This record gives sequence, structure tokens and C-alpha cells, in this order.
Amino acid sequence: MEALVVPASIRRKLGDEAAEGLVEMFGLYHQLTSERFERRLAEEVSGLRLEMHQGFAAIRREMSLGHVAWLRWSFLFWIGQVAALAALLAIMLPANR
Repeated sequence: MEALVVPASIRRKLGDEAAEGLVEMFGLYHQLTSERFERRLAEEVSGLRLEMHQGFAAIRREMSLGHVAWLRWSFLFWIGQVAALAALLAIMLPANR
């Protein structure tokens, strides 16, 4: 933290003791506001982390459900392909005999 300097004109009007008190007051105020800011920042970051965790969990759930649906449709397609190939072979093989 930078040292606070009271301008000479204010120091002349207030006196040395009052100027030092003013510097101390501003220093304490700065410390208090810094602590409040850090506490508020920590609260916001923890809230953001919680939202991100919930969001990622929802995305994972949607992806897993989508993956299951994709596998189901793939198996249906493969079964259809096997049935079509079997039907074609059944038609073509007896015709060659």
C-alpha cells in the first residue's frame, strides 16, 4: 500500500497531529473496505463455482441421456441393416440354385 501524504496546505490548517489522525483514519478505512471487498469477492466466487458445478452436472446428465439415445438409434439402425441384408441374401441365394 502506498503511503498517504497530506498536502502541505491541509497540514498547515489542521496541524501535524490532526494530519496524522487523518492519515490513520484513511488507512483504517482503506483496510476496512479492502476486507469487505475481499469477503464479497469470495462470496461471489463461491456462488459462481456452485452455479458452474450445477451447470456442468446438468450438461453431463444431458450428454449421458443423449449418448444413450444415440446408442439406441444406432442399434435400431444396425438391426434394420442386418434385416435388409438378410432379406436380400434370402432373395438372391435361392435364385442362384
